Amino acid sequence: MELVAFEQLEEKVEKLIKQYIELHEENKRLNETLNLKDMEIESLYSKLEKIGKEKGLIREKVETLLARVEGLIQTT
Repeated sequence: MELVAFEQLEEKVEKLIKQYIELHEENKRLNETLNLKDMEIESLYSKLEKIGKEKGLIREKVETLLARVEGLIQTT
């Protein structure tokens, strides 16, 4: 009777160890995916910042050109 109880306990412990290893591996994969996504987000923020700067420069150039055109129209 005692041997059966120990065998059941051993099976349960082995099952728990197996689940722990599987969960540990899954956690590792998820952390790697999270790190990749964090790097992707950083890259996208950099691109957005660059686009924002370019948009500002374009706006300045268009405003300058419009002011010059307006000046030409007023002088004629």
